[in-house]
Amino acid sequence: MSWIKQGLIWEPTGDKWWNKKYGQLPVPYFMAEENKIRVFFGSADENIFCRINYIDVCADNPLKILYENEEPVIDIGDLGTFDDSGIVPSSLIVKDKKLYVYTVGYQRCGRVPYMLYAGLIESTDHGQTFTRTSKAPILKREDFRPTSQGAPSVLLHEGIYKMWHWFSTKWIEVEGKLFLDYKIGYAESSDGINWEMKDITCIEADETKDEFAVARPCVIFEDGIFKMWYSIRYVEKMYRMGYAESIDGFNWQRKDELSGIDVSESGWDSEMICYPSVITVKDKKYLFYNGNNNGATGFGVAIWEND
Repeated sequence: MSWIKQGLIWEPTGDKWWNKKYGQLPVPYFMAEENKIRVFFGSADENIFCRINYIDVCADNPLKILYENEEPVIDIGDLGTFDDSGIVPSSLIVKDKKLYVYTVGYQRCGRVPYMLYAGLIESTDHGQTFTRTSKAPILKREDFRPTSQGAPSVLLHEGIYKMWHWFSTKWIEVEGKLFLDYKIGYAESSDGINWEMKDITCIEADETKDEFAVARPCVIFEDGIFKMWYSIRYVEKMYRMGYAESIDGFNWQRKDELSGIDVSESGWDSEMICYPSVITVKDKKYLFYNGNNNGATGFGVAIWEND
C-alpha cells in the first residue's frame, strides 16, 4: 500500500501582495454538489505574515485548479493577540451548517522566535469569508502544556469531538538553532468549540532514531481504527512522514514504515515532506501535503493505491 504522487498543485508566484512566500498546511473540503475540493492554505506577504486563502480544484483531478480566490478569507489578528503575526489552517469540521476551521496562530517574540497556539474561525458561506469564533487560543496554557500547542486534527466520533494536536513543553537547541520539542497530545470537546486538554502524550520523538520532534497530525477513522499521519523532524535531515494506528485514540502504535510516502529524487518535495491532510472523496483517498522548506514550494497531492 502506498501513496502515488500526482504532483504539485499550487506554489507561491508572488504576483499578489499576499502570496509572496509559502503555501502551508493545505486543508481540503469536499463540496459534493459542485464536484470540487476547496483547499484552504496559508500564504505569506513580503513581511512573512501568513493569511488563509483557498483554491478550488476538480474532485476527480486535484491537479486541475478551477478557481483561485483573489484575497485572503481572514486577516492576521489584532495587535497583541496570539495570531497577530500570522494565521494558517490545520483542519476543519462542518457543524450546524457552519464550517469551522481550526488554525495555528503565531506571534513573534523576543527571547524565542515565536509562539504558536491553536485557534478557531467559522464561516456560513463555505469558506468564502470567516470570522473568529474566539480571539483567544482554544487550547490554554497548562502546567503540563506550558509552552505551545497547535495544529489540531479534529474528528466527531461517537458523539465526542476528538482532537489530536502537537504540543511543546520547552525550547531545545538543535545544531545552534532553537526549536520547539513537538509531541502529539489529545483534547476532547462536547461542542467542538470549548476544549479540555488531556495529560496524554500520544506520540513523541524517538531520540534513538535521531528524531527531535513529531508534529501536525492528521487523523481519520477507518476500518474500525484510528489512523494518523504526522510529520517527523530529524536532526540530520528535514521532515519525513510518519504513520500510526490506535484502537482507542489514546494509545498509538507507530508504524512509520507504512506511511506510504517519502521524498522525491528531485523537485519541489525532494528535501522534505510534511503537514499531511487526508480526505476521502467518493471512492478515492487523497493526501494533500507540503514539500521543501516547510511549504515554501507550495503544496501537492498524492492518491492512495492498494497493492
